[in-house]
Amino acid sequence: SNQRLDFLHKESTRIANLYEVVCIESLNMKAISNKGFGNGKATLDNGYGLFQTMLEYKLLDRGKYLVKVDKWYPSSQICSHCGNRKHLNLTDRTYCCECGLELDRDINAALNIKNEGLRILMSA
Repeated sequence: SNQRLDFLHKESTRIANLYEVVCIESLNMKAISNKGFGNGKATLDNGYGLFQTMLEYKLLDRGKYLVKVDKWYPSSQICSHCGNRKHLNLTDRTYCCECGLELDRDINAALNIKNEGLRILMSA
């Protein structure tokens, strides 16, 4: 719809203007939609692929970077503070580490994606 397209343009522009480097997980939305996570069509129709394309060309146009972290990188299983790795079930919503870190699983994963993306960028 036009509202979603407008939102995707505005949000991708905001992010491209705000950050020099953006790190994302390289997701295959078509494969995810076929795995049975909810409604397959709804997954394909969520606009993520279009958002990623918009963000990529806007960052490139500004001389900035989009770094894609491999989808198999275990971002939710690594402690973003000490690097310790532990297996979590999908039902585990908090990452608790022996080092004392206690953080929402998704925030911990986001920090790990950022850190891995910066590592990839620096080694390029």
